[in-house]
Amino acid sequence: MRKWVRSGLVWGGILYAITMIIFPLVDGERLSLTKIIAGIPLWIIVGLILGYLFDRKKKKAGKR
Repeated sequence: MRKWVRSGLVWGGILYAITMIIFPLVDGERLSLTKIIAGIPLWIIVGLILGYLFDRKKKKAGKR
């Protein structure tokens, strides 16, 4: 597995846990199964985008 993919999935997992589980619990909201399941593909995609952009930025900084 490429490093940026693994990094992106970790970022996506962290952001998913924070936004879909921790924040609603802190606000006193009830967790909805449909909301939790719908958030999984969204945060996978967001995490992969972040992982790719961070990797690209790192490679550009290394070329200078």
